[in-house]
Amino acid sequence: MENQSKTDHDVKHAKALLRQSNKLRKSECYVMDKRYDSEKIHELIREEIKADSIIPLRVRKRKRIKGKYRRQLHLTFDKIRYNKRNIAEATFSVVKRKFGEVLRARKYFNQVKEIKIKLIVYNINKKVVEIIYIK
Repeated sequence: MENQSKTDHDVKHAKALLRQSNKLRKSECYVMDKRYDSEKIHELIREEIKADSIIPLRVRKRKRIKGKYRRQLHLTFDKIRYNKRNIAEATFSVVKRKFGEVLRARKYFNQVKEIKIKLIVYNINKKVVEIIYIK
């Protein structure tokens, strides 16, 4: 097995994923967790994609915050907007818990369909529970 460091995860692919998602669907704001706190990611989002970035700063030993966008975010961090991310994270968690986190489809397009079906079933289930609870 390969020796992986703690930072060896999807951050490596963040720039490509941001560009790809921007081509598919424009977004006004990208809210990410502190793993993605880098000036290069802020620059990509702000300058190339032309959107807001809300990424909390990682706690570091040095006191000086490097980077124009990281310093700006440190002064004007929108906690209310950032906390809305928890709603999406909670939804993903419930979907994975109820319907499994493993995709059985092998082809990419079928995987996308499988995820969409899980989300549709989740929404139907949520409405049914809501209706039963009201009655």
